Amino acid sequence: MEFCPECGKLLIPKKKGKSKLLVCAKCGYERKLSTKTSYEVSDEVEHKAHEITEVITIEGEEGLSEAELEERRERFIEGIDFFETE
Repeated sequence: MEFCPECGKLLIPKKKGKSKLLVCAKCGYERKLSTKTSYEVSDEVEHKAHEITEVITIEGEEGLSEAELEERRERFIEGIDFFETE
């Protein structure tokens, strides 16, 4: 990681034409990137439990009538509501 000598913010590697530069997003400072140094940009995000979406597949619905399917879905939603209010 390298920081801007002008304002102290993180310098981000960017391409400008054929040149590779380190650029400050705040003040616009630019410096040529050394060809001997390699840079990798990554961003890792941690999610809280309430931000995660769960996908649930219900198996064994073949052969059920529409009324039975609707009743099953309602019971399922009631169960989810019960756990969310606890």
